[in-house]
Amino acid sequence: MEVIENSRFGKFHYRLLAVLGTIWAFIAINTLSVAFIIPLLKKEPAFQGSLTKLGAMGSAALWGMLLGAWFFGILADYIGRKKSLSLAVATFGIASVVSSFVQSLDQLIVLRFIVGLGLGGSLPVASSYFAEFMPKKIRGAMISILESFWAIGTIIIGIVALIVKADWRGILLFGGAIILALPFLATLPESPRFLLLNGKIREAEEIIRRIFGVSVKLEMPKKEHRKITIAELWSKHAKTTFMLTVAWFSIAFAYYGFFIWLPKFLASTLNITVFKSFQYFIITALAQLPGYWSAAYFIEKVGRKKTLSGYLFVSGLAGLLFYKFASSGNAPMILLSAVLFSFFNLGAWGAIYAYTPELYPTSVRGTGTGWAGAMARIGGGLAPIVAGRVMEISTVGMAVLIIAIISIIGALDIAVLGKETKGKALE
Repeated sequence: MEVIENSRFGKFHYRLLAVLGTIWAFIAINTLSVAFIIPLLKKEPAFQGSLTKLGAMGSAALWGMLLGAWFFGILADYIGRKKSLSLAVATFGIASVVSSFVQSLDQLIVLRFIVGLGLGGSLPVASSYFAEFMPKKIRGAMISILESFWAIGTIIIGIVALIVKADWRGILLFGGAIILALPFLATLPESPRFLLLNGKIREAEEIIRRIFGVSVKLEMPKKEHRKITIAELWSKHAKTTFMLTVAWFSIAFAYYGFFIWLPKFLASTLNITVFKSFQYFIITALAQLPGYWSAAYFIEKVGRKKTLSGYLFVSGLAGLLFYKFASSGNAPMILLSAVLFSFFNLGAWGAIYAYTPELYPTSVRGTGTGWAGAMARIGGGLAPIVAGRVMEISTVGMAVLIIAIISIIGALDIAVLGKETKGKALE
């Protein structure tokens, strides 16, 4: 839609960013809360377990996110972006509240899986919804800015963990506060692109008039009336889908493998208390904001592909640096490598969320971003289990080495198979 592509960033866009940014921050809060919960569960007999089982608890939400990304991503192409996002947010918000009352580790694993369903659905739908309102000249940068709210959520959950100290139930309860944002989400309009594609021309015209203050006459694009399937992604968009599968798996494996266990990594390599590791966690989280902001700048200057592959590659190098110094007790170098990993990995996240919706046409954008999100959840779901098992049989450094190698593989995949979308209108 030309009126959206060429619009100026205005009052409506700020409101959209505020609401979706809040949701994005709480997705981070609910996802990373497990990193603070794992060390605290050891103090309660009913919740104790091996590192592998605790890693499984850390992965439970990620496996839920796998199914949630598929389900809510496809649902967004049928009932709309706004409705699908509202259902996903309600799912993880309510489940987070309920999970704060569980009485066993097994119950917590089940509830974390349900939380993950909503988290996994919220991410791809929110990014597609946001992208479909953005002017093309700043779309990539603004999606990266939206993604930067993840860092804000990361910092917030670190502060909350310090405040509540040993009260892991309070951490989970705080994550459920996102349900208070649902009335604000209800005030936002449906995507005009979705409405137009589904024959609701008058509604799309009215939304554009209300948001941008201009009257337009829209024509329904020609399209085949068919079911949208995953098979289409592999028949008509095979190269793109394969590239995104590897890229999202790699970036998520690296992120969740590192950050779910970061308090443990820091406590072990620096020989400090868990509570002290929470403080260092916040320091690494602070590096995420400039990581996002720098990526937002570069994706509009040098392009999505180069920024994404470059940031992911350097984050892998930071992981190699952590591995090199993990057994030395060299606190400055260990913290520096963790900060660099945080900066570049999260910058890569900002770039990949800007990049992915631009690679698919509107008719399959929700399904395509949902598939990509699902691949991330497979990588993210495996990572805490693999890292936990590696630490049981080897060392913290070896776990980080595996994370670094997979990050580098993802960077090479994007560099070889990716295509540039900078400055191009959405199909």
